[in-house]
Amino acid sequence: MADLTARDTVLIKYLNEAYGKEKQLETVLQAQIGRTENMTIKKRLREHLKETKAHARSVQSRIKALGGKADAGNVPGPDALGEAVGAVTSIANKATAAAKGPVQVLRGTGAADNELRNIRDAFWNEAEEIAHYTVIEAIADKLSDKETAKLARQIRREEERMQSFLGRQLTTLAGAVIREEVPARERKPAGSRPARRRSTTRKTTAASKPAASKTTRRRSTTTKRSSANGRSTSSRSRGRTRSS
Repeated sequence: MADLTARDTVLIKYLNEAYGKEKQLETVLQAQIGRTENMTIKKRLREHLKETKAHARSVQSRIKALGGKADAGNVPGPDALGEAVGAVTSIANKATAAAKGPVQVLRGTGAADNELRNIRDAFWNEAEEIAHYTVIEAIADKLSDKETAKLARQIRREEERMQSFLGRQLTTLAGAVIREEVPARERKPAGSRPARRRSTTRKTTAASKPAASKTTRRRSTTTKRSSANGRSTSSRSRGRTRSS
């Protein structure tokens, strides 16, 4: 490896961090694909695994172009990941079991809970990747490295699309957990009441108002006509008296 300038050393440092994350996620995605039972999610995870492998190759190529060597660091394998997850969730499962009785001793309390937790972790991983490439793009821009900035921007956009997909799944899966674990009678807040219907008396009163108005107008018209007739009769009578 040729001697590196300070400029390239900084770029390679951050690119290697992103490269290590991509290689780590190759393993994580494979495990998530194997665990999920949702075919829509499984299909998208498979697509993103291909994207992730392509990202790793592109970043590795860019590191070499800058004169560096791609180093993924200590990327844990499937067994190591499984042991880490098992150690953490074992405590949670024991606490849940003590509170609720026998449950499915897996990562969560049931199939829906497991699915939700896996997708929540995937969402978090995408957030970390987005942060990596946002930093790389900003540094490359400031150092006038257009190629690195372009690459970071392209990868970041793909990570953002994946995170957006996962965000929509979180909402759906949260509903699935509620349906699986919370009885229907407990899904509404205590003390909530259905909206009351308006009183039929109010409707009747409101409906009768126009009719009453019409009657009032009719009476008023009759009164006016009677008054007019009275005035006319009185005028004729005065006219006859004067003539005589």
